[in-house]
Amino acid sequence: MHTSEENFYKAVAIVATILGIVIIYFIISIVRYQRRNARLYKMMIRAEINTLEKERKRIATDIHDELGPILSAVRLQINHLETPTSADAEIVMKTNKYIDDLLTKTREISYNLLPNTLVRKGLTAAINEFVNKHHLNSSLKISFDSDTEIQLTKEQEINIYRIIQEIVNNTVKHAGATLLNIALYKNKDKIVLETSDNGKGFDYNNKLTAGNGLGLYNLQSRADVLHARFNLVSDFKTGTYYSFEIPKAAV
Repeated sequence: MHTSEENFYKAVAIVATILGIVIIYFIISIVRYQRRNARLYKMMIRAEINTLEKERKRIATDIHDELGPILSAVRLQINHLETPTSADAEIVMKTNKYIDDLLTKTREISYNLLPNTLVRKGLTAAINEFVNKHHLNSSLKISFDSDTEIQLTKEQEINIYRIIQEIVNNTVKHAGATLLNIALYKNKDKIVLETSDNGKGFDYNNKLTAGNGLGLYNLQSRADVLHARFNLVSDFKTGTYYSFEIPKAAV
């Protein structure tokens, strides 16, 4: 091989090496940029959710500590009014009923914003209480099974609780289901939350395209905060299945 040919092939090899290095650097930069964006996105979602939960806690506390006592005081004052006629007595009785209904509603709102059982007794007790309350107001039958030795952080508990709350509400409003199964268990290095219903299902892509996927967005956001793998399967014949695989490392 002539010297000129050797120099040519060396030059080609050098150029190819440089191009290879540039391409590898470009790919690495893209991967790092995507990972950085993913971290920033998760940090933003976590901040939004933490802010939301703090605001819910504040509102729940205000309702419980301020609005409830005020309504009780109003009822007490009304009961001290003189009722010289049967018509006056009937007005007082109806007013007391309205106030009782308001007190019940404020307790429900306060509970939905921040269940005291979740704070005092943990996730399993809070879900059982939520399911039992739901049976009183809905024809949907809910079955809940959970491992007894699952260790979760407070942040994980509130996010899993909100996921279940969202799924139950969506099932009641949209699925037309009569049965919803919920399971929370350990599986090797993961904690798994699974739900399945016997409803009419839905088209996932169409729901997002139509702009009606706020509930799905909320579920995905909670999954991102939990570092969970989120899976959804919905069929018009067999209903809807959700699963969330939460790494134990995040516990």
